[in-house]
Amino acid sequence: MFDRQKISVYAFALLVLIAGCSSSSNNNECPEPDTDIVLPADEAPHDNIMEWWYYTGHLWTAENEPYGFEVSFFQTWANDQIGYVGHFAISDPTNNQHYYAQRIIAPPEKFTSFDIDIGDWNIRGDGTNDYLTASMDEFSIDLTLTSTKPVAYHGQRGVIEMGGGMYSWYYSKTRMDVSGTLTVAGSDKTVSGMAWHDHQWGDFSVFASNGWDWFSLQLNDNTEIMIFLLNFKESGTSLTGGTFVDADGCHTAFTDFNLQATGTWLSPNTGAEYPMGWTLTIPDQAIDLTIAPTVDDQEMDCRSTTLNVYWEGAVEAHGTHAKQVVDGHGFVELAGYGPWGP
Repeated sequence: MFDRQKISVYAFALLVLIAGCSSSSNNNECPEPDTDIVLPADEAPHDNIMEWWYYTGHLWTAENEPYGFEVSFFQTWANDQIGYVGHFAISDPTNNQHYYAQRIIAPPEKFTSFDIDIGDWNIRGDGTNDYLTASMDEFSIDLTLTSTKPVAYHGQRGVIEMGGGMYSWYYSKTRMDVSGTLTVAGSDKTVSGMAWHDHQWGDFSVFASNGWDWFSLQLNDNTEIMIFLLNFKESGTSLTGGTFVDADGCHTAFTDFNLQATGTWLSPNTGAEYPMGWTLTIPDQAIDLTIAPTVDDQEMDCRSTTLNVYWEGAVEAHGTHAKQVVDGHGFVELAGYGPWGP
């Protein structure tokens, strides 16, 4: 069973605005993925209606100061016009603060390689590493990310349902080592950490559902969990993807789990009420976790770019896996709880 929570993230009629494995493995070898996704070629932009590249992660300075970050780029087509949106956020749990910025551009042509600029924000990859640069008033990042595990392909052969009978290609790099520089109020800080990368594309509308809840968790026993739930007004909540990645990097889908919200948070900015705090059990993996945000207010009002408000936040997890105590970090995305759609 899973708790109905509403959900968040990427709406995009956006160009209206701009006219213009298996869970076990032997000898660290996983079964060959059964998918039509071809990497690194499919890291580049496609000719579909909707596409996004999502990076979320956790950074620590040399003084062990923690920060969370999100860098998300979106590509969409509307009326034969291509458009790009960027969202950049930093969470600072030490000071209980969250900061974010957004941008939108409509270039004459789409980007043809995985090297995308939105102003001076950039995401790119060379088949081995990914690179992120972004900035806002108080913060900037210049990061190098290196995946330490095979790519995880979600759903059926890397395809998941997105509502309304529409589908999305979907893969993740579930554990990436991060190094680079975080600049805070003009002061450069050398940072290291770990990140998660999602890439989705397809001919779908983000408003075909009433929003979604998305969870990514990286546990300290070198395993990862992804859960993606779509919410519908008429039919309730539907599991779109549940993926477990073992310590060797082999991934397997799951459908048997229990996710329950333990509280709520009311936004003083938009009036939206979000579930806040969760318990998660996955019987087949003997996983039992409690999940809590590092900062309650990690809401992003992105109506000027993606036509929605969503909560995208760093979280911490504590509990047991296979009767062993585990801790972890992750991100949760909640869309559809606030203003949603054109």
